[in-house]
Amino acid sequence: MPEWLISIISVIVGAAIGIGGTELVQWYNRPKLKIDFEDRQGQKPYIPDYHDETLQMAGYESKVKYLRLKVCNKGRKPVMGCEAKFEIVKITANDIESDITSTKVALHWSRNDPLLYPQDSNDKVYSPINLNMNDEETVDVLKLSYSFSTAPNTNHALHPNPFIESCSLRQLRLQANWIYQGKVTVYASNATPKSFDLITKWDGTTDGFNKAFTKN
Repeated sequence: MPEWLISIISVIVGAAIGIGGTELVQWYNRPKLKIDFEDRQGQKPYIPDYHDETLQMAGYESKVKYLRLKVCNKGRKPVMGCEAKFEIVKITANDIESDITSTKVALHWSRNDPLLYPQDSNDKVYSPINLNMNDEETVDVLKLSYSFSTAPNTNHALHPNPFIESCSLRQLRLQANWIYQGKVTVYASNATPKSFDLITKWDGTTDGFNKAFTKN
C-alpha cells in the first residue's frame, strides 16, 4: 500500500476516533432526568394533606390532598428549562376500554404553589425550572379536595369531591371507579424528554385517594 494512502487512512481513522471520543464524553456528561413517586416517611407514593385556604365555609374545614412526582437530575450537567405535562391516554369504564387523544396540560412545580401568586400570575406558576446535578423537585399532578364539619356534636364524616382534578390551568377530571392510564412527561431544553406512566383507580373515598395510584 502506498505510503501516501496509509497517511490519509491514518488521518481519517484518527479524526473518527476523535469525533467518537468527543461524542462519548458528551454522552457521559449529559443531563439525565429520572421520575418517580415522591416518597417520604416510608410512604410511596407520599400523599401530602393540606388545609385549603381558598375555600372558607362556616362550620366546615376544607383540605386538599396531592399526588406528586419527584423529578431528579442524575446526569453530570444541569437540566435547563424543565416543564411537566400530563395527559390521559386510556380509560376503562364498565369493563369497556377506550383509547383517547387527550390534550397535554401543563402542570406546576410544587414550589410554584398558586397560592403564593396573584390569580393573574399564571406565567409564574407554570414557569419552567432548572435542575442542578443531583438536584430534585416535585411536580403536582393530581389533587382531591374534601371537607368535614367542625361544629360540635355533629357528624365529622369526610366529604370528598366527586372527582379528582389535575393540577393544571385547564383541569382534567378523573371520576371514581374508572381506570385511567395517564402519562407525565418532563421536557427540557438540553435533555431528552422523560415520561412516567401512571394508572389511577380511585374508589371515591378520601382515604382511597392514598391508594389510587400505581406505576404502569
